[in-house]
Amino acid sequence: MRVLLLIILCSFATLGQDAKDNAAKPDQGPPVKVNILNVCTPGAEEQQEMTSALARLPKAPSFISDYEIARGVSTLGEASAKYVRLRREFKSDSPLQTIQYSLSSDAENTIETLVFRGRDVKDLLALSIEDKLSTSVSKASIVIQSDTPASRLRVERAGKTTVGLARCVGVDQSKYEPIFAQASAALAGYRRFLKLRTILASDIAWLNSGSASTGHATGPKKSAGAPMPPSGPH
Repeated sequence: MRVLLLIILCSFATLGQDAKDNAAKPDQGPPVKVNILNVCTPGAEEQQEMTSALARLPKAPSFISDYEIARGVSTLGEASAKYVRLRREFKSDSPLQTIQYSLSSDAENTIETLVFRGRDVKDLLALSIEDKLSTSVSKASIVIQSDTPASRLRVERAGKTTVGLARCVGVDQSKYEPIFAQASAALAGYRRFLKLRTILASDIAWLNSGSASTGHATGPKKSAGAPMPPSGPH
């Protein structure tokens, strides 16, 4: 009888200890990691990553015949912007898989963005080059006819920290000018490779007309051929 009583008391003691332990443990969710991207003054290693990624872009790219063009209106709160996009696939022997050009315009800014996606994500996940102009002085039809220099560059790598470079007011970025020049040359070259000024002529006219609130969205259109996979996030 004494043995049974001792077992019961021990069981209650164990249950009480477990309840205390559970109450003491905080609600532990998955750890959150925050990386701060220094785009104004990136270090030597980041500069090398960006230079290498730009150097790997094909100097004479070859695309498959199919392509996609999309245009529409995006709204955020009270603001809205019209956009035009062109997406093409590189041929299978290229280290790159896709390229997407987009030109968007709202009441304040007109932004050009070129995004390259690598075929092997271990080498390159994505490389994006961007320039931005004031809409009041540079409409979309003018932007696509000119070679606006790049103002932002971003390189995403699988399993590694993203690196980037952007124009920053009041910061001495003279040592980064070679990278900006390299990105601007790539942007200018691929404007011509993609034949943007002719292939997007009617869409740029639509982008240039009226405000975003009067615009309308259309589905993608493509040349005849095998269907292309949907665009990835950008």
